Amino acid sequence: MSEYRQNVVNGEWVIISSERAKRPADYASTAKNKTALPEHNPDCPFCTGNEHKCQTSTYEIKNGNSWILRSVPNIFAAVSRPEQIPDTLLQRQRVSKIHLLAQGYGAAEVIIESPKHNANLVFMEKSEVYEIIKSYKERFIALSHDPNIAMVNIFKNYGATAGASLEHPHSQIIATHVLSTHITDSLTYARRAFNTYGTCIFCDLIKRELEAGDRVVTVSKHFIAFCPFAARYPYEVRICPLKHSALFGTISTEEMEDLASILQVILKKIYILLKDPDYNYYFRTVPTPDGDVRYFHWHIAITPRLMKPAGFELGTGIYINTTPPELSAEQLRNVEG
Repeated sequence: MSEYRQNVVNGEWVIISSERAKRPADYASTAKNKTALPEHNPDCPFCTGNEHKCQTSTYEIKNGNSWILRSVPNIFAAVSRPEQIPDTLLQRQRVSKIHLLAQGYGAAEVIIESPKHNANLVFMEKSEVYEIIKSYKERFIALSHDPNIAMVNIFKNYGATAGASLEHPHSQIIATHVLSTHITDSLTYARRAFNTYGTCIFCDLIKRELEAGDRVVTVSKHFIAFCPFAARYPYEVRICPLKHSALFGTISTEEMEDLASILQVILKKIYILLKDPDYNYYFRTVPTPDGDVRYFHWHIAITPRLMKPAGFELGTGIYINTTPPELSAEQLRNVEG
């Protein structure tokens, strides 16, 4: 029989449809066969030799005269930061006496993860993944220094169905002048839980997941990776720091090394089990001005794109997950490689 399950950290409900449970092979059709990519594509703006097709780097790691990672402004940015900021740009305006409007102030950058067009985070050297994590932190902190930035979002779209428009390995960072209700509602819910129970709801969740064990995929020195009890998607995974930490920008060098390792482990398990599916991952953290608060816990959400929200999900906000997270976690735990 199916179950309603509530996400303890935000109050959202999902339906776990055990009767319709699917196996990894059942999702094979959604993970379309990907053609082998060349190491260099002369038409790709992110490949070496085409640096002139991008704007000047905001962050770069080099090996001698060659770069191994670059962060560049997104040419097709949804938001932008002019060099001169007129006062009127940041003022919010009423339209038709009811609608609220603000100009698209913000920053959008692309982290080009490797000079190799066919590189894959799953198979990179650990040191290369560490540099990616480090670039996230450096650009997160740099963009957060802008007092007009309210929120810095780090995410990766892998594959066309996940929203990637270019094959070259890359992540993105978008910093916005406004906070979404999706973020503020989560923060409010976590703050209310802290005011009620006196503890961080995420810390309590991690403790209970470690005790239960059936949704845990793996645990490292500093992080836990588990399939959420109320997962919205099959094989959805969360990576959380074991110690309390609300602000991603406070992560230490040792923790970045450990995060690089466990992130790669999880992505490799997903790659093997689900035959290289498209996926998204994104960071959730408090806005920098809030500081390292006691009621929230930064984390990474990893979502293989095996299903698309349909009318019921869009109409109600309640997602139907056809693979119980306990089964997802068990299968991912058993993947070796």
